[in-house]
Amino acid sequence: MSANYFVLKHHHVEVQYTIGATPEIPALVYQDGSSAPKSFTASEITTDQTGLGTLVSVALVLSVDTGGERFGFFLPELDVPSGQTEGFTTVGVYEWFGGPDSIPRRPPSWSCVELHGTAQTEIVPLVEAATP
Repeated sequence: MSANYFVLKHHHVEVQYTIGATPEIPALVYQDGSSAPKSFTASEITTDQTGLGTLVSVALVLSVDTGGERFGFFLPELDVPSGQTEGFTTVGVYEWFGGPDSIPRRPPSWSCVELHGTAQTEIVPLVEAATP
């Protein structure tokens, strides 16, 4: 079965990504250690099929006027039997970009990080678990 739950790590960064999550449930959680976790539903996540794997990306900071920051990573296609975990290494990419009101004007810039991940095949919940 194709893996659908991934945990990716790089130093203080941790990303949890679930493929096939119910639209209202967070499908991706990003935490960089210096701030609170950021959760994204499936509609806030961009996925693009490429020759390098699936590029998954989210807007970490977005301002129409002054620019923002995006984070993405390449996800390999992995078949992992239920109940097992498979490790892999991939690359994450940060993009910083300016907007029309950015002073001084700044061109986009990118930085790459090596991510170490685990992949599993899990049953995806249909509703979010209630918190006590």
